[in-house]
Amino acid sequence: MRNVIYSRTEDILPEDKFLRQFEPMTILPDRSRLVIEQVSIATEVTVTVRAASLMAPCSCCGTVSKRVQSRYTRTLRDLPASGRLVHLIVQVRRFFCQESTCVRKIFAERFPSLTLPRMKFTLRLQETLREMGFALGGEAGARLGKQLSIPGSPETILRLVKQAQLPAPSSPRVVGIDDWAWKRRLRYGTLICDLESSKPIDVLPDRSVETVSAWFENHPTVEIVSRDRSSEYAAAIRKGAPQALQVADRWHIGKNLADSVSTLLARCRAEIRRSLQAQTGFVQEREERESTSEQEWHPPRSRSVVLARVGRRAQKLDRYRQVIELHHQGLRAADIASRVGIGERTVHRWLARGSFPEARRRRRRPSLIDPYERYVLDWWHEGHRNGSQLYKELTAQGYKGSSKAMYNYLATLRTPQSDSSKSTPSRPRERKSIPSSHTPLENFEARRATWLFVRQPDELDERQQKELALIRQASPSAEAAYGLAQAFMQMIWEQTGQQLDAWLSAVEASHLPELESFAKGIQQDKAAVLAGLTLPYSTGPVEGHVNRLKLIKRSMYGRAKLPLLRARVLHVAQREPSGATILAG
Repeated sequence: MRNVIYSRTEDILPEDKFLRQFEPMTILPDRSRLVIEQVSIATEVTVTVRAASLMAPCSCCGTVSKRVQSRYTRTLRDLPASGRLVHLIVQVRRFFCQESTCVRKIFAERFPSLTLPRMKFTLRLQETLREMGFALGGEAGARLGKQLSIPGSPETILRLVKQAQLPAPSSPRVVGIDDWAWKRRLRYGTLICDLESSKPIDVLPDRSVETVSAWFENHPTVEIVSRDRSSEYAAAIRKGAPQALQVADRWHIGKNLADSVSTLLARCRAEIRRSLQAQTGFVQEREERESTSEQEWHPPRSRSVVLARVGRRAQKLDRYRQVIELHHQGLRAADIASRVGIGERTVHRWLARGSFPEARRRRRRPSLIDPYERYVLDWWHEGHRNGSQLYKELTAQGYKGSSKAMYNYLATLRTPQSDSSKSTPSRPRERKSIPSSHTPLENFEARRATWLFVRQPDELDERQQKELALIRQASPSAEAAYGLAQAFMQMIWEQTGQQLDAWLSAVEASHLPELESFAKGIQQDKAAVLAGLTLPYSTGPVEGHVNRLKLIKRSMYGRAKLPLLRARVLHVAQREPSGATILAG
């Protein structure tokens, strides 16, 4: 490639197509203060410039001086031009300071519109690299810059990101709060968004009551807080912002209701299937004895968790019975799997086992109390039952865990552990019979049926409406649950929270344990739930920003420490127009 050198911009030949597009304004941001001395074009573009003024102000005292002491050159890297790297050679003059009292006797002239002191990049190249770092991070930004002929190492890009000024603290009035996982089940952080502008305003390192309440204490302007059903966030808001109105998110309330309905339908699966079999003329010859004892290690659970486990077991037990029935009617495993709605391998495994496959015993995870297990067992067998005294003794020995973890372990000592055989339905006698015809809802699955209970009726197609009608006819419990579920979902859709008290009374009269457990949780958080069913605020924008935060965190390959992660999350959000909507995926 030819090397072309022009001493002045007026010497550019009109037949050079590249230089026709190579205007001085594309090189110099402020041409009035700089003069182009020379342009050299080869594989790279080199431009020599100098200051247009004959004088310069002192960088220390501001006195203007004309006395030149010496000259030197600085080489700066700039944005590429037509895919070619651009270097600026800046001729810098040193001046004598004319102010006798100034501590700086000699100073170098500055180029504030071009670069900063002791920097090797122009201002606009620094800004470009910084924006690439905010959007992509260090490694990905450097790879993209290499493709675009924009010089910059990953370390340089991250250094520019860390030097950026974060958005000024705001005074929010309506905020949304949600957690995100540093490492799932082990460590979580908190994201707080301004719901009026739909922008994140802070990222906290954890979701503890102390950290969250301290943030609210530093932001006394908060009047409304939208949150999920977390009891930790509720306690933190009460402690740090007692003046704020808490609003429970409607989506989370609806999900809690759907979980309760799913548990109820799982428990009622056998009732639904027997009722439909009776309607079609098929009567089950054999009733199996159900066992309610489960010899698993587990700490005490809430009533809703216990009901969910019982419901899942009841659904699995009824499926097992159905598989045995169809097998003794002569159906192949593939046909049984298709009719019941499970995998063929599961059918083979159940048939080979010969008894009901109880859930596996839960494995106990490592705990901070493990090194003190022998001491606790000896203490327990000696007849002691004062947990607070035990916690003091363990703490004195170096125990770093919480008292709750200790009490959970003590609760397992109260639970009788037995190796007695599990009560399983007896295996039906071998007999040959004519395979039965299909009966409705043979592949009934509670989680799939839940969707029919919580959707608007006019959104269901004809097949779904028929399936829903069969379920409601087959089980009085399902019929009662459908009416209550639809009434509650109507409050969510229309935001008519004033009907909540009447709905709670109806649940109490229904005597459905799953919905009674849900209603009990509503009563404990009634003020926030009532606000959620009445006011338009939700954590939807927060969920969307959580998705973006997780994308940024994962793209940093585990090196996303809080300061850098917080800077990227808050800076990217500030680039969006106010009120922009981010959908949660």
